[in-house]
Amino acid sequence: MNEPGDGQAAPAPAQPEPPPDCPPGPSVILSALVVIGSFAALFHIDIPILRLLRSHNLSAIQSMGDLGEKLGNGGTLVAISALLLGTGYLLKRQMWIRTALDSLLAHGVVALVVNSLKHLIGRPRPRLTHSGGWQWWPSFESGLDSFPSGHTSATVAVATVLARALPRFSWVPFALAGWVGASRIWRGSHFPGDVVGGMVVGFMVGSIFNGPLRWWGRSAAQALVRIAPVVVLLTGLFWVLTHRVADPSFDSMLVASGVLLVLAGRVLHVLSQRRPATGRAVSAIVTSQSLSLAGMGMATAIPTVIALTGLLCVARWAAAASNPDSPASPSSGTEGLYLAGALVGILAIQFLKGLVPLQ
Repeated sequence: MNEPGDGQAAPAPAQPEPPPDCPPGPSVILSALVVIGSFAALFHIDIPILRLLRSHNLSAIQSMGDLGEKLGNGGTLVAISALLLGTGYLLKRQMWIRTALDSLLAHGVVALVVNSLKHLIGRPRPRLTHSGGWQWWPSFESGLDSFPSGHTSATVAVATVLARALPRFSWVPFALAGWVGASRIWRGSHFPGDVVGGMVVGFMVGSIFNGPLRWWGRSAAQALVRIAPVVVLLTGLFWVLTHRVADPSFDSMLVASGVLLVLAGRVLHVLSQRRPATGRAVSAIVTSQSLSLAGMGMATAIPTVIALTGLLCVARWAAAASNPDSPASPSSGTEGLYLAGALVGILAIQFLKGLVPLQ
């Protein structure tokens, strides 16, 4: 038996896996407030949206909704994970095997969490809702289990885990999960708030199984911070689509203010590029991105969305302020794309305003 002194180097001791980055407490708390506030905003318009859907004939897309329901079915999701597991064994791909097992575990855990929430909250399904009241109370009765959406939460949880095996095509499972969530709304199976709630729960559970389970708290906090902007985006989309412009002059003023905020963010980014990569420069870059985000929120001219977007910007700034040694900023070309995207987003908001008004 050879000893390390016989000319062979001793094997290096295994290094412990570093814990995932944990967002600062203020950022997590603010992100949680953003999500809660978004739910409150969605619950305010859930029933009017339901009435709007009931007043239109959606038979043309009903078949797509049926396909979305089948895709988000538990049996289909288990079959997808099992197929990946079998393929991984045949091709001897340990990454695929690990991902498949994690997706099965995430699916099982999210099912337990969601079903517990469903019966603890007891929100009636759309077909059983006939008034503007909330009617929420713990219940084990059939039909009083609308929040959160089980199909959406399971699909997002599985998609979050599977995305790590598809680094170049990670958008595919999330796009399919989005289709499942949308189908739950237009089929009348769930309210928009139910679907967004399922998305949040599914993403947090899936993110926990994407990392070491012993760091589940850090993974959940990181997932909450990451999903908060998506929740605000969806909330703003529903509000913009369903509300007409009440005061054109006031609306124009807020849109102009939004454009100015986006341009101010771009100027701040250009100035930050001339500084060395210090904590101040990183904070300036995050502030410039937050200004662009705030500009898009301002352009909606909806106080609820403006407040949520502002709170989200503060959460992002709090995260940057507590971690001044974060990675370098995006390139000028990438930031230019952000600017163009923000301006296009503001333009799109104007076309979407009141497109399907509730009244």
